[in-house]
Amino acid sequence: MVYLFVILGILSCSLSQLLLKKSAKVVHSSRIYEVLNPKVIIAYAVFFCSLLVNIWAMSKGLQLKEMAMLESLGYVFVPILSFLILKENISCRTICATLMVIIGVFVFYFGECFW
Repeated sequence: MVYLFVILGILSCSLSQLLLKKSAKVVHSSRIYEVLNPKVIIAYAVFFCSLLVNIWAMSKGLQLKEMAMLESLGYVFVPILSFLILKENISCRTICATLMVIIGVFVFYFGECFW
């Protein structure tokens, strides 16, 4: 159950990153409104809630190495969500980088079994 909350937190962080990107593409009337517009405030509020979920999960016994492994899922979620929501193309370079992240997670997490 803890893992599910952490993964949902990571997914919400990925969506927040897309929200920030959409906000960055809009021309705002003033410099202050760039920072204080609703999209930016909501995105940072979601980031903060995700931080609280991570702290809660670690207080429930989730190890730091598991948290690091799960947090790297954001590097997988963001390109997929960008493709689905923002209609961005996924380049071969992005696919290769995502595969390297996934391989790195497996080596990091399961590597101690082989040493």
